[in-house]
Amino acid sequence: MKLPTKEEIQKYWVNEGNKLILVTLYTLGNIAAFVYTFVHYYHSEAFKIVGYGVCFARGCAQLLKLNCALILVPVLRNLLSWLRGTFLNNYVPFDKNIVFHKLIAWVICFATFGHVMAHFNNFRIYAYETLPQKYEEVLSIPYPDLSPIEFAFATLAGWTGHVVCIVMVLMYTSAVESIRRPMFEGFWYTHHLFIVFFGLLVVHGLHSVLEPTSFWKWVIGPCFFYILERLIRLLRSKKTTMLIQARIHPSRVIEIRMKTERFKYKPGQYLFLNCPTIAQNEWHPFTITSAPEEDFVSCHINVVGNWTGKLSTLLNPDKKLGIVQENVLKSPDGKPILRIDGPFGAASEEVFKFKQVILVGAGIGVTPFASILKHIKYQMARTYNTTPLIDKVHFYWICRDRNSFEWFSGLIGELEMENHNNFLEIHPYLTGALSAQEIRDVMYGDEEKDLITGFTTPTQFGRPKWDEIFADHALRYADKDVGVFFCGPKLLSKSLYRASTKFTKSTTCRFHYNKENF
Repeated sequence: MKLPTKEEIQKYWVNEGNKLILVTLYTLGNIAAFVYTFVHYYHSEAFKIVGYGVCFARGCAQLLKLNCALILVPVLRNLLSWLRGTFLNNYVPFDKNIVFHKLIAWVICFATFGHVMAHFNNFRIYAYETLPQKYEEVLSIPYPDLSPIEFAFATLAGWTGHVVCIVMVLMYTSAVESIRRPMFEGFWYTHHLFIVFFGLLVVHGLHSVLEPTSFWKWVIGPCFFYILERLIRLLRSKKTTMLIQARIHPSRVIEIRMKTERFKYKPGQYLFLNCPTIAQNEWHPFTITSAPEEDFVSCHINVVGNWTGKLSTLLNPDKKLGIVQENVLKSPDGKPILRIDGPFGAASEEVFKFKQVILVGAGIGVTPFASILKHIKYQMARTYNTTPLIDKVHFYWICRDRNSFEWFSGLIGELEMENHNNFLEIHPYLTGALSAQEIRDVMYGDEEKDLITGFTTPTQFGRPKWDEIFADHALRYADKDVGVFFCGPKLLSKSLYRASTKFTKSTTCRFHYNKENF
């Protein structure tokens, strides 16, 4: 077996290093917690009665304590946004917070299963294979003359454990994407059953004969920070927000411009949006599409689900295109028209760490790059700004239909015309079919500008050939670091990730892949 060279390790580290560190530490922590507890109970008096069942039950219980202490951390968005500005951002993949949250949840699930199965076996041994005299002699407590069913359901540990399992079923099933997306408010309420989950686990071990209850010691710290997080978000959501403009774009996209108090953000960040008229407690994440230099905060919202559909109906009851609302504070029912929480850090915020970047937006996934490109435009317009933020931007915009290009065609067109130092290369791709009229427009239209986008750069038809594109960039930027930023569907993300990894390993160019996660 050939060991990897130093160069191969360095290339692997570009996109996998920080994830490897986190997963390795997490895995070792879980192994250590389980093995330590297993060995401790192997040498305990309880082992003489129920054998390995007590070792497995307590080992899994220790995993539950550790992972319940960790599971709230990835959803502390304010804390994570702050940590992005520290040295930890070089070592911790903060953009994978939801993936890590799900991983912890699955470990809790399997640890719960192991804990329950081990105790069912222990109940059987207590009831049918243990002599009362031996039980009292070893554990120094009176023998509970109970059947396995009574052990499982008539004791404090038994019934609380079963209720915890029911709560987990509700939380896990409602978190499945096919349920969560169309019924988000149901997901929101069932996921907050974690309060019941934690409360039951605190009392679950109160009558334990093996060790004093300690679950509360593990979760009190994370719960404190979670409560603090919620208080911060609650206070921020109380600030007055004015909808200064709502504009309906083609392809079912709403552009909303808002003003609120003391809202400072960076390009590429996102916010949470709430409309109390639709749902009091339903908050949805949207990328900020305005630049910090502008005197408003804007988002572009694709109308694809239940909540966005209701928002579209509220703002545009007459189903018109163009500007449909201006300077609105209250909904018809007297509630605030919108509430904002944020801003929060995202992957695209890292774009200014690189001098050469590849931005890939698919459809509405172009939104984070609108803010970034606007910010670059404003920075370059300042006469005193002699050092460019980014030397070269390769912008790939992929849309299924012609109308989708209208969302930001004005902004991109301006940047193309004011292309200082030729910093921006635009590559529009149309993947859907054109109508007969659109084909005629393209064939007989003005040759100076592209008829699909209005840019001087011609539109390419079909999907981008990423291997060819990355091979070209690898030659162009040999021995350099290139940031690759993507927002869009998972399938395309996998293709870009594979290309980034492949050409980092096979060339001297280092492609650092980043994607938006909500």
